[in-house]
Amino acid sequence: MSEDMRAEMQHWQARCDEMQVALERLREQRDEWEATCQTQASILNLQEKEIAQLRSMLDRIQVAMSQGQEL
Repeated sequence: MSEDMRAEMQHWQARCDEMQVALERLREQRDEWEATCQTQASILNLQEKEIAQLRSMLDRIQVAMSQGQEL
């Protein structure tokens, strides 16, 4: 193998190694984002349930007030 070919092989091996490192970083970042997304989805779900409960309470209060009941 000539020196030029050896140098080119080393160059492309180095590039492949760099790309592997970059790919691993992207995978780690993706995993972090997925975990964050799952956490945010859980928080959203809890908030939606709380909003539903508060709406129900508000509806009951409005009915009571329309019937002239004291709160």
